[in-house]
This record gives sequence, C-alpha cells and structure tokens, in this order.
Amino acid sequence: MKSSKSKGFHLEIDRDVMPMRTSEWYEEDGLARIKARKFEGKLGKWLCDVMKKPNYIIVNLDELGSFIWRRCDGETTVGDILDEMKKEMGKRFEKEGMEPRSFYFMRMLRNRRFLTWKEKQTDE
Repeated sequence: MKSSKSKGFHLEIDRDVMPMRTSEWYEEDGLARIKARKFEGKLGKWLCDVMKKPNYIIVNLDELGSFIWRRCDGETTVGDILDEMKKEMGKRFEKEGMEPRSFYFMRMLRNRRFLTWKEKQTDE
C-alpha cells in the first residue's frame, strides 16, 4: 500500500532572483501579449514564409499574469513583485493563494523560455 504522504513538490523561487523577459511583447487593452516563436529551424521558418504566415503566436495574459509580466524586467526581485502584488490585492492575496500561484506562473514562463532568472549581485 502506498503512503498517503506526498514527497513534496516545491514551487518556491528564491525571493532575491530577478526574473527577466526573453520574449517580445506588447500591451493591448491594458493586458500583456507575448510573441511566442513557433519554429526555430529552417524548415519551419521557410514554411511560414511560403504560407505568408508569421513565425509566432500570441500568448494573451490575464490581469494578474500581466501584472507579473510587466515587472519581470531583470531589475525587480521575485520578493518585490510579490510584495507589490500583496499590497495591491490586500486580503485576497492570502485568501486566493497568490504566492504559490505566482511561483507556478513564473516557473511556467521560464520553462517555456519566456523568462530567465537573473541572480541579484552582491556587493562584496
């Protein structure tokens, strides 16, 4: 019989890490839109050219996703982003579990190569 205890999956991100956007994006109607490249290889790029289609899709972020995305500038830490979100949302931040949801969202963006982590420089 398997144990009912989970081994634990940690979503947490070091609060001193500074997420940095690696994808083109723009704003429309107050929301962020990320241009996600479809193909990296020559064949895919050629096919897009032949079909006169763009080599990207648009990923539309919601209000909270846009809030996080705008702050992923390589200068703002994860901790600062979460603190600002908590200040904006008030009690909703804890009630809706926004910290783990934000960690999951940022990890997803990083896994899709829309973000990278930049380590905070220490003055030594």
